Amino acid sequence: MDIQAIDPVAAYRQAVNPFRADVIEARNWPTLFADARGEFVTDAEGRRYLDMIAENGAATLGHRHPRVVQALCRTIESGSPFIVPLGLSSAAGPLAVRLCDLAGPGLERVYFCTAGSEAVENAMKFAVAATGRTGFAAFGQGFHGFTPGPLPLAGHDYWRLPLAGTGWDPQGYHRVPFQDLAALEAVLATGEIAALLVESVQGLGGARPWDPEALRAAAELCRAHGTLLIADEILTGIGRTGQWFAFQHAGIQPDLVTVSKGLSGGIVPVAAVLMSEAVHRSVYSSPGRAYIHNSTFEGHLLGMVAGLTVLDVIQDEDVLARVQRTGELLRGRIEELVDEGIGIRAVRGRGLLLAVDIEGLSEPQAADGANACVDLLQQQGVLLETAAHAQTWLRLSPPLTLSEESVGVFTKALRDSARKLTSQR
Repeated sequence: MDIQAIDPVAAYRQAVNPFRADVIEARNWPTLFADARGEFVTDAEGRRYLDMIAENGAATLGHRHPRVVQALCRTIESGSPFIVPLGLSSAAGPLAVRLCDLAGPGLERVYFCTAGSEAVENAMKFAVAATGRTGFAAFGQGFHGFTPGPLPLAGHDYWRLPLAGTGWDPQGYHRVPFQDLAALEAVLATGEIAALLVESVQGLGGARPWDPEALRAAAELCRAHGTLLIADEILTGIGRTGQWFAFQHAGIQPDLVTVSKGLSGGIVPVAAVLMSEAVHRSVYSSPGRAYIHNSTFEGHLLGMVAGLTVLDVIQDEDVLARVQRTGELLRGRIEELVDEGIGIRAVRGRGLLLAVDIEGLSEPQAADGANACVDLLQQQGVLLETAAHAQTWLRLSPPLTLSEESVGVFTKALRDSARKLTSQR
């Protein structure tokens, strides 16, 4: 088959998802991209865009970071097996040790998989095995994955629409109002909750951060009631908030941690579940149970190499300090726009996971202002999205290597877009 002879948009419409193509066409967004490097992507017509989405934070170091690309190319050319039939993955152990060291005491074992939803689903399985309980709790406006395990905990009914009316009715799942410790304690007091899932900064909730003291109190409640704490770091992990893991801002010690996007370098699917020795032993308790939970692509070589290289770059180039500096600069520039009174109402988040609240057009709390702002920014060469569970908020998850110059480009485009919207209110 000559792939060059196939119209990629027509083929996508035919065999993948025509409705997604309809949405992109209706919004006049770029359909195809021809190049991606660093903070920028270039569409098929040659127009360059500042990428403030970074594939929902997965392009941790920007697109096609040269050290990650070189490491993967060397691995491909080396002749080493990408997956092994019976032996051990040569790079899984080194990456697991590095992750446990970075996460801190109490996290001693790692299970590798390939995607964030899969990591959360696996963490939930381990939690059931460790506690003998089957209930779960999470916080409103949060999100933990599309698969059947975490789906009931999603902070918006939209994600459950495909299963509405089918009789699918998981029991023992509780969505607690954000930071409502009294409501959390009432749920945990039932004695049925295997684990509480927490995003230290809610991504789809519009970069909504936990107060560190409140998060510490939630962790204490879990301990008091025999409930495990799962820190969902799929979006926030590996430096996005200025620490290796977002839970470290509060100084808590989770029983399990899920990681994915940050490890991938935006190139290779990879995910991990970090856990305590006790949780691990609840599943892998003897040689007879060594294969009781596994996956074909568990510890696949390209994913492990990508993860190790990303960690090397972050350490070698002091990226965590850069995230802190750039995040403070970006937040400060947006706060200046808030003070201008042009419909930019607030900014929140941590590090380089931020969100900007935009006043509505039809009425103040309507999402149409934020949606129009996304389109105006795209016209000015900046790509971002609204937060799915807080739709008046623009969600920013740029590469951790975002430059000060690009901060200026973004904030100028945001100011210009907001000023255009003021005339429509």
